[in-house]
Amino acid sequence: MYLLGRICTKSLFLSKAFSFSRRQISSSISTLLYRYPLGRRDPYSLPLKLTQKLDPDDVVLFDTTDPFILRFRVANILKLSALDYAADLSRYAALGRPSCSDTLVTCNAIINAMCRAKRYDDAIALFHYFFNKYNIIPNTFSFNLIIEAHCDEGHVDDALQLYRYFTPDSDTHCLLVQGLVDAGRIDEAVDLARSAGVDCRVFHVLMGAFLDQKDDNRAYELFREVKATCDEEGIAFVSSTFVNYWLEIGKFAKAMEYIPPKVDLKSGNKILEVLFNHGKISYARSYFKRMLDECIFDSETINIVVNGYLMHGGFGDALETLIRSPSRNMRGALGNIIARFCERGLASEAEALLVEMSSPDVATFRALTDAYVRNGRVDDAVRVFNKMVDSSLRMVANHHAP
Repeated sequence: MYLLGRICTKSLFLSKAFSFSRRQISSSISTLLYRYPLGRRDPYSLPLKLTQKLDPDDVVLFDTTDPFILRFRVANILKLSALDYAADLSRYAALGRPSCSDTLVTCNAIINAMCRAKRYDDAIALFHYFFNKYNIIPNTFSFNLIIEAHCDEGHVDDALQLYRYFTPDSDTHCLLVQGLVDAGRIDEAVDLARSAGVDCRVFHVLMGAFLDQKDDNRAYELFREVKATCDEEGIAFVSSTFVNYWLEIGKFAKAMEYIPPKVDLKSGNKILEVLFNHGKISYARSYFKRMLDECIFDSETINIVVNGYLMHGGFGDALETLIRSPSRNMRGALGNIIARFCERGLASEAEALLVEMSSPDVATFRALTDAYVRNGRVDDAVRVFNKMVDSSLRMVANHHAP
């Protein structure tokens, strides 16, 4: 029995070793065969439905391969949250004009949608299909989507492997530095950040990591590099890291020392977010008023303020913020406040806001329908559901229009 156990254990070890070796060989072969590596994923393990080449003779939908029409149709299908149908449709982009900008927008749109839904196998399969199999030229955003997917899965080495194949931007370095920090490899994160020069957004991530570890000295060392290299706006953005840090440990006066005297959009949005997160509502309100008075705000500013008020139960303040905002800055914030109203059973109030949205998405309609059902208002739920169907049919009509 002892001998049999030794044999079984050894067989299991060899089996695992062979399996690991086979994965390594498969990964190496895929790197040689294709332009862009897929990390630890074997191309043949990806969903065949998304990676198999199309037969041009099977294209039956008229104008399907026209890049502009296809981009518009895929965008509409994504608004309906029909990811599988959008993926099927988007694959026809490979049969159109590969160098057309609309083609790349379609490719990135479906990969991005899959990433937001955490369907990373599908996202990587589509990346492989468009950029390896059909040789469409990706842009930096295309690569960043997959790098973010790898990092979110904890596969930062796969992300670093892909990093060598394109010209990175600030977003790339932020993603990789955060991925290395999350993996406990902060010294590697510092090396990577410095190799790319002093980028205020990247250093912001690093400084936050050191402050989380209570390593003030290294955080201030990085801050000195930022002050010696970056412009006033960059320094202001990084200062928000210290505002957050001092508020977290209860030193309000110290935190206020790091709020820049001059307001700019990037740092202003960050400071607003920090103030709301720490419950400093009156200070956030004053700071937001200052941004409005100086016309330094965008749709993200409105979203931060609406979410901040809702986080602390300030529905009236959130609504007032929407009323005071230009219509172009309201769409995302409206969707947020409608969802929050629905969560609290305020379906009628939510529907009153629905009319302000030019084209509500399916998720908004669903939230409202569910809220009416929870309140026992079945007739209202059916009425809103029918509105959703009508809106969806209009999008489908646009999708099939020549």
